[in-house]
Amino acid sequence: MFIDFETRSVLDLADVGLHNYALHPTTQPWCMAYGLGDEEFKLWWFGEPLPEIVRDHVELGGIIVAHNATFEWKVWNYIMAARHGWPELDINQCRCTMAMAYAMALPGKLADAAAALGLEAQKDMKGHRLMLQMCRPRSTNPLTWWDDDDRKQRLGEYCVVDTQVEREMYRRMRKLSDSEQRLWGLDHRINERGVFIDRPTIRKAVEVCNAEKLKLDTRIQKATDGFVSSASEVARLTKWVRAQGIPIPAMAKADVLEALEDDNLPANVQAALRVRQEAGKTSVAKLVTMLANAGPDNRVRHTLQYHGAATGRWAGRVIQLQNFPRPRKGIGPNDVFDIIGYLNNAEIETLDMFYGPVLDAVADSLRGMLMAAPHHNLIAADFSAIESRVLAWLSGQEDKLDIFRGHGKIYEFVASGIYRKDIELVDEYERFVGKVAELALGYGGGVGAFQQMAKGYGLKVADSRAEEIKLAWRESNPNTVRYWYALNDAAMQAVDHPGVITYAGSSGRRIAYGMNGSFLWCKLPSGRALCYPYPKLEEVETPWGQMKLALTYMYVDSFTKKWVRGSTHGGVLAENVTQAVSRDLLADSIMRVERNRFKTVFHVHDEIVCEVPEDFSDLEMFEKLVSTTEAWAKDLPVKAKGWIGRRYRK
Repeated sequence: MFIDFETRSVLDLADVGLHNYALHPTTQPWCMAYGLGDEEFKLWWFGEPLPEIVRDHVELGGIIVAHNATFEWKVWNYIMAARHGWPELDINQCRCTMAMAYAMALPGKLADAAAALGLEAQKDMKGHRLMLQMCRPRSTNPLTWWDDDDRKQRLGEYCVVDTQVEREMYRRMRKLSDSEQRLWGLDHRINERGVFIDRPTIRKAVEVCNAEKLKLDTRIQKATDGFVSSASEVARLTKWVRAQGIPIPAMAKADVLEALEDDNLPANVQAALRVRQEAGKTSVAKLVTMLANAGPDNRVRHTLQYHGAATGRWAGRVIQLQNFPRPRKGIGPNDVFDIIGYLNNAEIETLDMFYGPVLDAVADSLRGMLMAAPHHNLIAADFSAIESRVLAWLSGQEDKLDIFRGHGKIYEFVASGIYRKDIELVDEYERFVGKVAELALGYGGGVGAFQQMAKGYGLKVADSRAEEIKLAWRESNPNTVRYWYALNDAAMQAVDHPGVITYAGSSGRRIAYGMNGSFLWCKLPSGRALCYPYPKLEEVETPWGQMKLALTYMYVDSFTKKWVRGSTHGGVLAENVTQAVSRDLLADSIMRVERNRFKTVFHVHDEIVCEVPEDFSDLEMFEKLVSTTEAWAKDLPVKAKGWIGRRYRK
């Protein structure tokens, strides 16, 4: 059965999050479109009894399909079941066409996914604009809705069209495998569980940050002689800096850092850029979002998007856990506790003295605002150098795997290959170079990739030296280099010969490519498959100006969010399968810890965070659960290191 709700509320869903939206007494459905199998869609309107065919279907355990099914599940259970006597809908009965679209590397929005699939049925965009009007009140005093008959009729028609589109999508797309469907259900339960936040401290931190930003505005006004009135006026500040003879591209973090490296920068420009640097923290916005989205129980929910990346990795939602700023160098968990203490006691001058600037200190403490509920602790473990391990395993770089199976000094090992010396003789600087090289060069990256990574770590080397490091790394990792070409050849051969399955990698770790209709599929050792929509072999221009036959496919551009065609190569294909296998290891671990009665509250990249009673102390057992591998990866050396504490940390 295919369903779709249209709802209304005095709350804005985007501002308060789905949980608070569903809990609010003014939130209720306008209508629900429903259709069983191929039957014609019908409309139920709020105030009418639940149609018997729908009730029977749900009570008998029938499957309910919806786009972004979590929304329909929430409206059904939190509003219609809780307040109006509908039967409970089990999440295991739900199938989500948005999750299916993401798993095929298609856009997540209904209209965009339908267009990408070339469906005959397309979303009613005129009706969409009407829905945006009718989902909010016409006035709040008195509470009045846009409820005239003409609008309601159009809304109902719009709702039916959406449900028709979702049915056509469901039949066109590949269903989630049984294991992925179970994972999607678990992901739903983790998102429903949410993470507890320190609401009192967050409120105080927001007050402090707002006061500090007013001070920064005063400073930037002084530095620019009043031309820029607020540190948030980035376009105006950019214009002013350029007028001072400084050719700055924009006010991005990297632009500001690069400009400040100039020893000859005029004092007033330096002062203005320092202010911008301080004011550019995203921590205040994240704190405000935490407060807006926390439920009555102080938990923030729906922070994870299943299969948000094409490789299957989760994407961040709401407070964007994946891009929390790291604390500054030297700031440890005890320092974060101190910062939070100063915030709570309003000791701002002391905070500034020991940990200032104040906005930096608040950013350092951001992770600590996520914590365990009363009488509980957080327990976490994260994979060590997981992408390096997985890439070595997939490519058969056995000497590197032996390091991971032994002492684990991977950066020293990489440095020994670069500097051609015994691993015991590698010094701290050389280890640092080895670390940057290992992080930057595993996916076919050259001087540009190395220098970009080096910049992030504060390492400076000449381009000529970066080229030497790249060549030395490749010489020390011949199997990995060959693997890039093997993946590229296999993928291109599969596209060129539909119906033929091609392979790369050794037995037990093999990657398989094959065309099915308009999609190139890449089967991973776990059995899961990645998808490359509408692949072609086309001549493309390389970065060095030559034309080359390459694999192209359609994808969602991560910056523009548009559906575009782009090319790829063996290094990127290696990155895809490495990140996908790393994700499968994480998914296995999440399922395993949950089977052992740990309650996951969120996970970030390669780290799992659970909530446990405060008397639980067996960290070793938890680390073992996380680092154990399933049969498909039995010879992949995985290690996880963890911690237990009240507040989240890095």
